[in-house]
Amino acid sequence: MLKYLAYVSRQSYILTNEDISNLLVTCRTNNTRNEITGMLIYFDGTFVQFLEGPENTINLLFDKIKNDKRHQEMILLVEGIATQREFGDWSMAFKKLTTEDTTRIVGQKDFKKEDLFKGKDPNSEHPGLVLIKSFVNNLHI
Repeated sequence: MLKYLAYVSRQSYILTNEDISNLLVTCRTNNTRNEITGMLIYFDGTFVQFLEGPENTINLLFDKIKNDKRHQEMILLVEGIATQREFGDWSMAFKKLTTEDTTRIVGQKDFKKEDLFKGKDPNSEHPGLVLIKSFVNNLHI
């Protein structure tokens, strides 16, 4: 069984482009070794991430991420069990999103990063999940 989850968090201190590059190298290496796939969107100090892999491995990784000092204000968007991967070919797909990029996402005309940290609205899809789906549907944003 594969477990998947998605979360959003704010960076707790400023990360440089080099910090992000180093993080991606480490994640991709570890994810390949641990049979984890997924994607990461970085937008103005905010992370939106989708992870999938063996249930126990995902649980351990998410516990590690929750305790990582680079993250604060973490919100779990969705989690569940799947029979197949959404990101089977990507140890960690990545997109650095700009404000201009958000204007091209269907349903996100007036996107603000603060919207990512609002509570769940049962009448609409969380903006973080909209970003993830846009990434999947377009292979880029």
